[in-house]
Order: sequence, then C-alpha cells, then structure tokens
Amino acid sequence: MGWPTGIRQLALAAAGMPLVAAMSAVMLASPASAAPQPVTAAQHVQASAHVYRTLIKGLHVRKAPTTTAPVRAVLGAAGTKVSVNCYAIGSSVFGDRVWYLIVKPHAGFVAGFYLSTGPDPAKGVPACNALHVYQTVIKGLHVRKAPTTAAQVLAVLGAAGTRVSVNCYAIGSSVFGDRVWYLIVSPHAGFVAGFYLSTGPDPAKGIRRC
Repeated sequence: MGWPTGIRQLALAAAGMPLVAAMSAVMLASPASAAPQPVTAAQHVQASAHVYRTLIKGLHVRKAPTTTAPVRAVLGAAGTKVSVNCYAIGSSVFGDRVWYLIVKPHAGFVAGFYLSTGPDPAKGVPACNALHVYQTVIKGLHVRKAPTTAAQVLAVLGAAGTRVSVNCYAIGSSVFGDRVWYLIVSPHAGFVAGFYLSTGPDPAKGIRRC
C-alpha cells in the first residue's frame, strides 16, 4: 500500500527538488479523488511501542488524515522521533494513502509517506478502528495538547453529553484528585481530563496506557 523508505526519499528529491520543497508541494496539492475514510475512534495500543523518525523537516501534524485538514503542529528536523498509535486511510501523498495517528511529540495525524515505517501500513501498527466511546459530564470541556491543565487548549467541546472516542490514557496533572487523562481522536484530537468523562473509575477498563 505504501512506498519503502528509500523510494520515498528518491521521490521527494526527484527532478532536483529539495525534500522540504517537495513536502510543501504535496501538502498544498489537492487530495486524491478517493475520499478519506472518516476516523471516529482508534485502536488502544501502547504508543511507545511504535516509534519512528520523520524523513523531512517541518512535517505537518494534522487534525484528520488528509492534506486539507487543519495543521495542529509542525515537527522539527528530519529524524524527529514520533510515537505512533494506529493508522488510518486518508488522502494520497505520492500514492501512499496511509496516515498515522501520533501521540508524541504532538497529537494528530501525519502522512505515512514521510515516516521511516517502510512499507505502509507498518507491521504491528493496528488500524484506528476500535471504539471506546464515552460522554462528557460538563459543558465546554477543554481538549489539550498534553495531559496537564497548563497545556495549550486545542478545542473546546460542546454540551455535557458530547460523545468522545478515547484512544488511550496517560498520567498527568491532578483534577480533583484524578490524574488520569485520555487521548481522544474525535470530535477533536487531544487530551481531556478523565474526571470529566463518563468512564467510571479511572483508568477505564480495557483502555491501555499511551
């Protein structure tokens, strides 16, 4: 489904095009005619078990697995380590439609073409298709960049009862004595305090640590 790492690097440098310039061209291009598969939840795995490196400088971390989705963060130099949680099928990047949900150093989706995964999807990385859905218990719950109340707010959820799809949990700052935070992938990607979700005792049964 994807391209081996060496072939990717050759494609990026084709026609004398620098890697960064090639990336910019692809990110500005229109997505493939096939519509990306919507991602409403993700597989529960230990993200630290799947660590890869970026192949270019300035890789975009996006809200959804498509080149038209909002940019959540921009990674640094080529070789930056990222922790991959699962993969999804999205818009095409040089013929590779596999995108990965990363949880470090930022939460969001990156194009598999730009990671050192080898053929995509990478062996051992699960698909983002297992559902663990809960509801918020307050209005306006903050979705944050990291599992702490001091982290940047990426989004604000709506009314109490808003459904969220949980990926994994992390230990962060205390919220009324509860230090469990959950990485959600819909309706936004980021961390929310477990105290404000309908999970019951935290961490919720069946959800693995990020």
